[in-house]
Amino acid sequence: MSNPPYPPSNPGDSNQPEQPGTQPAAPQYGQQSPPPAAPQYGQPAAPQYGQQSQPPAAPQYGQTGASPYGQAPQYGQDTNWPSQQPGPATVPQMVNIAFWLIVGAGAIWLISILISMAALNDPSFRSMFEDQMSAGGAADVRFEDVQGFIVGVMIALGVIGAGLYALVAINVRKGKNWARILGTVLAALSIFALVPLSLATLSALLGIVAIVLLYLPASAPYFRKTPQFGNPYQTPSGR
Repeated sequence: MSNPPYPPSNPGDSNQPEQPGTQPAAPQYGQQSPPPAAPQYGQPAAPQYGQQSQPPAAPQYGQTGASPYGQAPQYGQDTNWPSQQPGPATVPQMVNIAFWLIVGAGAIWLISILISMAALNDPSFRSMFEDQMSAGGAADVRFEDVQGFIVGVMIALGVIGAGLYALVAINVRKGKNWARILGTVLAALSIFALVPLSLATLSALLGIVAIVLLYLPASAPYFRKTPQFGNPYQTPSGR
């Protein structure tokens, strides 16, 4: 005995079972569409109709993205590498004493130049100058002819000497090693000014004492230059 055939389904009958392999019918007027299936674990949810997918948020100003090797330093932060540690913040006392000694030596040097220029008008100096010219075979050379040249040379020596004293003093106080080297050279040359005894002798002595103070253990580390970019794993001894 054969089974009776199924009666034809009505278009509006929603209780009829859905045949496998067929797509679900569109909802009719007045019916709600079934909710979308939840995404599986690890899959992002699909955007609904009319919505756009949101791009990943960009890092804000001053923030850095995640790094697998640790957080990168932000703008304005100090990395504090061992090779970039600043030197002493305060000027050592010996360096301050040397600074004022150099300033005093420069002031005495200028005073000695002014006194020498004033001595040009002394009649005894003129007589001594003319006697030396006569002994050298230049009796026709008068003091008035070379007085302007002598004054110009003295002014140049005074300006150059004062400038060198100021250059060394200011930069020595800043911890510049080249200024200490320059002061050492000038102190060695000033040995020739120790005789005859005069104000220039006192100026030379003050300069020599100041340079010696800059090489004492209390002030020498102030002039050690720290490299800006060095090996951060280098030991303080440099080995």
